[in-house]
Formats: sequence, structure tokens, C-alpha cells
Amino acid sequence: MSNTETAPTSGVTYWDYIQLDQLLSLQSPRTTAHDEPLFIMVHQTFELWFRLAIYELRGAIAALESGNIQQGIVLLKRVGVILRTAHAGFDPLMTMTQNGYAEFRDALRPASGFQSSQFRVMEILLGIRQVPSADDSAKEQFHWEVVAAQAGETFVNFMARYQQELQAIYDQARSNNLRTLMLRLTEEGTSKTGVDAYRYLGSHRSELPELAALADAGRDLQTALLDFRLSHHKVTVFTIGDAAGTSDAHTPVHSSCAGYLLNVIKEQSTIFPELEAGM
Repeated sequence: MSNTETAPTSGVTYWDYIQLDQLLSLQSPRTTAHDEPLFIMVHQTFELWFRLAIYELRGAIAALESGNIQQGIVLLKRVGVILRTAHAGFDPLMTMTQNGYAEFRDALRPASGFQSSQFRVMEILLGIRQVPSADDSAKEQFHWEVVAAQAGETFVNFMARYQQELQAIYDQARSNNLRTLMLRLTEEGTSKTGVDAYRYLGSHRSELPELAALADAGRDLQTALLDFRLSHHKVTVFTIGDAAGTSDAHTPVHSSCAGYLLNVIKEQSTIFPELEAGM
């Protein structure tokens, strides 16, 4: 060995610890379009942030279940920071023109960001409720099933791949999602129920500072998720167009991809309705 060479040492290396080589091997553009690597890496980054958000959200739920409200608040604030950090990923996408996206969009058909199951898991853990089916009021379904029942391959593929798994997560989270836990703790602390519990909390914040801080953390997280949805809609308008359909088909109810996203924003912006009505 020459004097300029250094012998490798044992122990963990940075590149092995984060599996850097594997991570950097996961970008596989389907075209030669310049903007496609940007599109791929931003969305891969979104999914990593979603995974971390789910991990921390589950930790917050476990803390609240055990009565450790302070730890739950800390982790909920962290989830909000994570979502806002992910939200910044839309900035690079906003530099992509409609023509730039059009150069590789056909190669993605019928894939769509709608198919992010991790985003759906976050919704479930936060506490979204299933809604009565339009065909059978006795049957409940997720808000995205209404679209999937009428749309094309994009939605059908998602339903086939993830619907059963998401239903199982929903069934497990019925009594311990964030909305339910926050409301239960607030009801116990105020001796009131539903909206009245949050209304009482709003007028007695100084007497119940921990519960007030929990409500604030929940509202902040709700805002972070709404900001993410709004930016998704904005990017869709600027990179696809306001009138363009989904990558394979769109429903008569939602005449465009942007229209669908805007409708979801209207219907799903409030995660904690009792909190919003009470405070």
C-alpha cells in the first residue's frame, strides 16, 4: 500500500447507513425529457416525507392513548413541520411548464398522484370518516371511492391495489384516530360532549392549558395538510392545465383533474369539525 492510500476501517459508513447507493438507483425515467427526473425525485421525496409523517403520527396517537398529552403535542407539531417541509417540494415543480410536462406525461399513463396510498393512510389516522354510498345509504365508503366507481384505469388500479389494505387500517383506527382521541380527551377534561367540549375549552384556555395546546396543534396540522392540498391544486393548474382530465379518464362530476382536486379541498379541508365548530 502506498503512503497516499488509506486502509478502510470497520464500522458504519454514512453511505451504508442511509443506503445511499440503493436510494440513488431508484430513479428510472421512461423518456429522455429533461424534466422527468425532476418529477420523479420530487414525488419520491414526497413519499419519504409521508412515511415519516405517518410514523410520527402513529407515535402521537400512541402517546395520547397512554395519557401523555405533552408528548402527543410535541409529535403532532413535528408532523406539521414535516408536511410543511414536504409542501416546499411543489416549488421545483412550479418551474416546470405545461410543455415540459407534456414531453413525458404520456409515458406515465395511467399513473397519477391520486394513487399515493400513504396520503390516504394519513387521512385515515387523522380521522376522516367514511360517507354513505350514493348507491346504498346503508353502506359506507371512502370519499375517493365515489370517483373510482365512475372513472378509468387510474382509479380502478388504485382500488385493486390498496382498497382492502386501507379498509383494514380504517377499521383498526375507528376508536384511536387523532380526531377521536382529541375529542375524547377534551370531553374528559371539560365534562362536556362534542362541540360543547371545545366551546368550553375555548373559553377556559387558561384553566386547561394542555388541552388548549393539543387543540392548537391539531388545528395547525389541519392547516398544514390544507396548504399541501392547495399547492397540489396550483401545480396541477400550471403544469397540466385547468381543464385537462386525469391521465386516463375523468368523471362527469369532475370535468378536470384540477376540478377534482378543488372539490376534495372543499370537502376534506376540515379534519376536526367539532373543534372548528366549537372554537
